[in-house]
Amino acid sequence: MERSALSVAILRQRLVSLLAAMPAAQSGDETSVHQARVASRRLRGALPMLSARADANALDRVDRCVRRITRALGPVRELDVALLLLAELEGRGAASATAIGRVRAAVTAERLKRCRDMLDEITPSRLDKLRKRLVDVAAPPNSAIETGSTVAEAAGQSRKRSRKLRAAIERAGGIYLAERLHRVRIEAKKLRYALEIQRELTHSRSRAQLNRLKVQQDLLGRMHDLEMLIARARSVQSALAGRTRRGMSELDSLIRVLEDECREGHAAYMHTRPALLKLCDAVIDAAGQCRPTAA
Repeated sequence: MERSALSVAILRQRLVSLLAAMPAAQSGDETSVHQARVASRRLRGALPMLSARADANALDRVDRCVRRITRALGPVRELDVALLLLAELEGRGAASATAIGRVRAAVTAERLKRCRDMLDEITPSRLDKLRKRLVDVAAPPNSAIETGSTVAEAAGQSRKRSRKLRAAIERAGGIYLAERLHRVRIEAKKLRYALEIQRELTHSRSRAQLNRLKVQQDLLGRMHDLEMLIARARSVQSALAGRTRRGMSELDSLIRVLEDECREGHAAYMHTRPALLKLCDAVIDAAGQCRPTAA
């Protein structure tokens, strides 16, 4: 398959994955919510492949449609992860069952509201509009203009993402700053998606860089999820203030458990930080050697 056709096939595959996950996601299935969100992110990551052949305004409209879907799914997924973490803590007896139950009740109530918001935002008509718009920009009448530029474009995206990841790592420094570490996680995820596309286009079998990024993404993601759960536990504690001293103390203990794991995660991240910077440099160097060739 020539590269221009392969790039369109990649986009269509990501669109199909998104549309396939949406019915169950809209019914509230937590696995499908996660799958749909990942598919939407991967679809957005693949859109730059069309920049050489599609109208910029049309491509931007598609990007906005996909971004709205990702944002609508995000809060529900975040709350699903919070419930999974609470179940894990309860299973290993890491905190008071009463404290966990209080936070779980608050998270469950918020999830119901966020699911309604998601349904209001992701309607069948909007999904159909996205499908039609993507088909239009992916198959313009004069597709011959895209030949060997596809791989070079993918390499350029990987280089761009590597530079952003490197900048995020340097900005985060060595102090535990949750928001800056979360930015590192986001940039690592975007780089991984860019490298996945490049790997598919070049038929590469190498997964070393993808695997390393996935490990870092999971580690930083866990820390972010713990931080979100800490914030919710504190919110529950604030609402409980003055009612029961024991309840406040149990929530304090839960928060300490979560904070301790965050510190452990940060120590693990700092240990692997040099290797992550080295990976960024390797991707930047490799992308610089890629030049457009005829398909």
